[in-house]
Amino acid sequence: MLRSTLAASAAALIVLTAPAGAATEAWKLDPAHCDVEFGIKHMGLSTVKGTIAVQAGTIVLGSGKDIPDEIDTTLSMTGIDTQNADRDGDLKSDHWFDATKYPTATFKSTKITGADPANFVIDGNLTLHGVTKAIELQAHLEGRGQGGRGEKRVAYSATTTIHRSDFGIIDARTNALGALIVGADAAISLQIEAIEPK
Repeated sequence: MLRSTLAASAAALIVLTAPAGAATEAWKLDPAHCDVEFGIKHMGLSTVKGTIAVQAGTIVLGSGKDIPDEIDTTLSMTGIDTQNADRDGDLKSDHWFDATKYPTATFKSTKITGADPANFVIDGNLTLHGVTKAIELQAHLEGRGQGGRGEKRVAYSATTTIHRSDFGIIDARTNALGALIVGADAAISLQIEAIEPK
């Protein structure tokens, strides 16, 4: 009886003295201060760049931690912008992203590893053009700060490269020299900022 009472007391003490870092909070992304940029080769020469609007998302952070536990993001494929209306219309068409049928893309983390906020890895599933594939992001804490209304903010950047054919976006047309008119790989760069819940 004494042994079980001592064990119960020890268990209670462990719970009461558990570190505050065990708690987590879901910080909401601020779409007005998020940016997803892609770059892809044109005829094997210049890199055409564009942005995809961030629609919503959350970052789950442990108390006092700088590396997230989870990330969940939704992008608006109808918000593609390459600074060229004709090209934007083509990219939104069923020849490329088919934004009418697939108006959003999503990324959900499955694992986040690393101990250095300046260099950690986010593994997750990207759903684009109706296809879900695992990708890996190289991530970096940009910093913490405070907004104009006193709210706490945190920002991250991340990069990756995807193969468009993996997502069923296939166009093998070439120019007279044999170079793909639109490159096979797209470089992705993200800048995201989130606000602590009140």
